[in-house]
Amino acid sequence: MPRLARFRRAYGDIDVRVATSERRADFVSDGIDIAIRCGGGRYPGLSAELLMKEDHFPVCSPKLLKGRYPLRTPADLARHTLLHDVFTVDWAIWLHSAGIDKVDPHRGPTFLSSDHAIQAAVQGEGIVLGRSALVADDLAAGRLVRPFELSLSAGFAYYAVYPQRALQRPSVKAFRDWLMAEAR
Repeated sequence: MPRLARFRRAYGDIDVRVATSERRADFVSDGIDIAIRCGGGRYPGLSAELLMKEDHFPVCSPKLLKGRYPLRTPADLARHTLLHDVFTVDWAIWLHSAGIDKVDPHRGPTFLSSDHAIQAAVQGEGIVLGRSALVADDLAAGRLVRPFELSLSAGFAYYAVYPQRALQRPSVKAFRDWLMAEAR
């Protein structure tokens, strides 16, 4: 969403309608031209182009690195609030991969939206398992930092998905081309 303004500046004559849903869009009945799907990339009867793979890793406000209980090693998470979203990769998996067994992976608030969990981390409320695609801009801007290097592959990716005939429309092709360029 933060990048959509660039599309509007470049293609001001093309209106974009953004709809979010947990269910798969029906391109015909929903009137959808192109979708971004998170998954394995196989969508029978549709074209699917890889936008980006996803990794998960802890992120937090830079102020938590130097706070009352500085974050130097994953074991230091025991003194911090773990933030959760309802996504499938959770703290238990990451902590196990880091070799940490003295941190309760279930404590801390849970947000129904990844955006809300990320915003709480930006505000210094705790540490969230960031999804690389969702935290990239906050990392680049310095609002979030990665206190540890360990990263877990999500095992899925984001794809631009559309019926092949959709690219016959210049506005849809322009959006798809812009989307692919942004993903690069």
